[in-house]
Amino acid sequence: MRGHLTKETRLSISIIRLRKSVSKLRLRVKELTLKLREQDSYIARLEAKLEDKESQRKELLSYLYKPAKKDNPDRKPRGKKPGSEGFHRPKPKPEEITEKHTYSLTRCPSCRGPVGEVVDSVTKYEEDIVLVPRKTVKEITITRHWCPQCESYMRSPNVPPISRIGLKTLGYILYARYRLRLPLGKIRDSLSDLHGLNISEGEIVSKLKEAETMFGKDYEAIKTLIRSAKVVHADETGWRMDGYGWWLWAFVGEKGIQYILEDTRGKGVAEEALGDKKDRVLVSDGYGVYRNIPGYKQQCWVHLLRSARIHAPVLYDVLAILYHRLLIELERPLKDRDKEYFKRKLNRLTEIKEQERGCLKVQTRIKRDRDALLTCLDYEGVLPENNTAERAIRPQVVMRKIFGGSHSIDGARAHAVNTSVIETMRMRNPDKGFFEVMLPLLEKRREEMHENR
Repeated sequence: MRGHLTKETRLSISIIRLRKSVSKLRLRVKELTLKLREQDSYIARLEAKLEDKESQRKELLSYLYKPAKKDNPDRKPRGKKPGSEGFHRPKPKPEEITEKHTYSLTRCPSCRGPVGEVVDSVTKYEEDIVLVPRKTVKEITITRHWCPQCESYMRSPNVPPISRIGLKTLGYILYARYRLRLPLGKIRDSLSDLHGLNISEGEIVSKLKEAETMFGKDYEAIKTLIRSAKVVHADETGWRMDGYGWWLWAFVGEKGIQYILEDTRGKGVAEEALGDKKDRVLVSDGYGVYRNIPGYKQQCWVHLLRSARIHAPVLYDVLAILYHRLLIELERPLKDRDKEYFKRKLNRLTEIKEQERGCLKVQTRIKRDRDALLTCLDYEGVLPENNTAERAIRPQVVMRKIFGGSHSIDGARAHAVNTSVIETMRMRNPDKGFFEVMLPLLEKRREEMHENR
């Protein structure tokens, strides 16, 4: 019969078709296997990134929030120790007393009969403030006279420097801005409410710029002090300048604090601020730009411990004990300090075999910065932590959060200069009030500017 196929032919055709299908399926399996390997590799990379981001999140939370201490049995109780002397407000000095009142009896308030001599007395004090002091307004008249010999108009050479807004108001503006951390609108309202002085926000900005000009010489002196200091603590934090991301740098020496506002976190800022002094100790949190700055380096143990607590709990306990031992060692005379002991301990920590990424990260940091962690043992007065710079930068962070940073480059420059001078003067005069220190300086600088005109 035409077209009739034998059974063997049909089986051969089926076998050929099945082989083709098997071949196609094998190719498909190979493609899917390759894709599966790629997906596995991609998932592994994502898991590594997730682990790294999670560690970063925990580290950031440790910066922002202190751990709860409710369940810590070793924490110290709040308040003073039992039996400690209570706090009493000190008595005013005799020269501080502005009013005196005496209340005596001549007749008994009950029977209205006469009373005898004074048996005893008690003296009490009441301190208060002038809540709404009046502003002072000076009217200054300067007369001119014709001199026939010189053939010109002349006036008195004893005219003092005159400003539409006085120095005390400038001092209050600096106090409200940089000590109370008030926005411009609040400074304007406080001047109006407390003193009846109406002033615009633009005038306040102008006075801040005037203070920058007056403090220019002092800021240059602070820059010189930082470059010549034997020990400098350095730190940096984010800043906002008209909505853009800037950086505020803090450099703290023995006799001054310098703040710098720049649009970069690069090493050029640190190089310019610190200069090329080679016998200086630079204390930092381990940020990379400080490694190539001339001088010796001391890295912060607190930052290392914080990182170890998050990434390598296995190392944290040992490092915490070693840090406590280091603090005790620093109390000994310089010639009796055993630096080799701490080197051996740090080397042993780097030899611990752990497969965790975080542990390897902390070990790598210890290997790289071992010498920088122990520089404090070679010098007197060098601490193994960077809390000095952290404390200097904390008020700036609070100001950034309150009034959002700066709104112009000129404003950023004024902020850096004014805060540097104010904090330096407070560092040098810890027992004096703000106005006791700043008003004489403002008067002196204004007189110098008037003489140089």
